[in-house]
This record gives sequence, C-alpha cells and structure tokens, in this order.
Amino acid sequence: METVNEISVIEAAMGIVFRGGWVLAPIFILGWFGWFLMIERYCYYFMLKGKSVGGFWRTLSKDGEDAAFKKLERRRYGYFYALASDVRHYRDQGPVAVRNAMEETRHRISVNLSKSLRTISTCAAIAPMLGLLGTVSGMVHTFETIQLFGFGNPVLLADGISEALLTTQAGLLVAFPLMLAYNYLAGRVADVEEQAWSEALKYESLVFEKVQK
Repeated sequence: METVNEISVIEAAMGIVFRGGWVLAPIFILGWFGWFLMIERYCYYFMLKGKSVGGFWRTLSKDGEDAAFKKLERRRYGYFYALASDVRHYRDQGPVAVRNAMEETRHRISVNLSKSLRTISTCAAIAPMLGLLGTVSGMVHTFETIQLFGFGNPVLLADGISEALLTTQAGLLVAFPLMLAYNYLAGRVADVEEQAWSEALKYESLVFEKVQK
C-alpha cells in the first residue's frame, strides 16, 4: 500500500512538472539549491556562534587565560575564538599587529558569510522572474492553440493557462521562504559579528592593560 502511495505521489509531482512546462524544472532546481545553501549557512552560523562568551569571561577571571581558551577550543570555529586567538598570538608584537590580525580575520569571515547570503538572495530574486517567464510561455502556448483550433476546445486552452499559472505559483513559493530565510540569517549573522567583535575588543583592552601595568 505504501509503495502504491509513493508511486502516486511521484506521478502527481511529475504530472505537475509536465503541465508547468520546461520553466518549472529550473525553478525546482533553483529552489532545492537555495534550500541547500540556507541549511548550510545555518550550520555555519551555529559554528560561528561558538561557546558562550560569558563562560569565557567567568573562566578567565576564575582559572586564568589557559583554562578560558581550553573552554573555547571545544568549538574551534567560533567567531570570538578566532578573534581572541589573534589577540593572544600577536600580542607580543604590539597592539598594531594585533588589530591588523583581527581586522584580517573579521574581513575573511565576513566575505565567507556574504558569498552564500548573496546567492540565497539572488535565488529568491530569480525564482519569480522564471515564474514570469513561464507565464509568458504559457500565454504564448495558449494563443498558438487559439490560432490553430479557435475557442472551440477548452481542454486545449487549459494546458496553456495551466502552464502559465503553475510556473507563477512555483516561482513565488520558492522566493518567499528563501527571502525570509535570507533576512533571518543576515540579521542573526550581524548580531554574532557585532557581539564577537565587541567582546574581542574588550579582551584586547584587557590584555594590553596588563602589559602596561
């Protein structure tokens, strides 16, 4: 029974694709690609978030710097961990070297983040355009049918109208969740960047205050 249901679902999906015309295939591919990037970006964001920064400060004041960094090293891809490691590694070379290293790390991570976010935004923008292209293609198909057979056969006219409406609907269904996901991820990433950078500057000030003393 389950096999029959699975075959029915597949047949229904293929029927929609064929009724929607050739434009529907790239819309589906674009949608799957956008969702793949969205999930991958969320996982990357989760890694960037790293361990709790509050736990780092508590361990630093209680057990010292080595213990605090061991706590951060449990998740080595954290944004704050990358910046704090620059401070720790380059502090013997002075504040200018530390700040340059921090800026380089910040720029590198920001570039890696913005690449896929821009791609998600592009997918969300292209999907409705493909839907509009399918609408135009379906209407052209409808007018060609009218030219050949007139208005006497509504079944033939329905094919072109169905193609036009399905592609428009598919384009919008792909675009809406991708745009919402883009806005959510961009906001969350901005929060992580701002928090990590401010906490790293705080740690940098603390390190050089100790050096001056």
